[in-house]
Amino acid sequence: MAELLGLAFVPYYNHLMKLLETNKELKKSAKGIFKQVAWGAGGTIAGGMVAGPPGALVGGIAGSIMGYCMSDNYQAMLKVLKNLNDSEKEELVKKVQELVGSSGMEALVHFVAGQAQRELLLNMIQGFVNDRKGG
Repeated sequence: MAELLGLAFVPYYNHLMKLLETNKELKKSAKGIFKQVAWGAGGTIAGGMVAGPPGALVGGIAGSIMGYCMSDNYQAMLKVLKNLNDSEKEELVKKVQELVGSSGMEALVHFVAGQAQRELLLNMIQGFVNDRKGG
């Protein structure tokens, strides 16, 4: 019985993965977030090195624009999430439920309906994934 109760997070995790794999709005949000952050940071550093603070500003904006148009980290994130062990899955579920403010799956669906909430969720999940990858 204790073993069964210990796996209570699995349906929520499976539901979260299904949402991440099928929700087009989440994918659109991720495209903007992941690319703009990476390229924006790179552009800021390069611009700052070339032209100081004004260059950092211009480089950050240019990097964000380039990042939006470049490769997709969303599938890589999903791959890492699919390969989590049970304790990592449980930890992820707890973090998502804490962010959503509920352990109900319907609350998760309602939560991702808003753009700002999608971005919060994706940022939290990306941070979780980066921690697992040592990034």
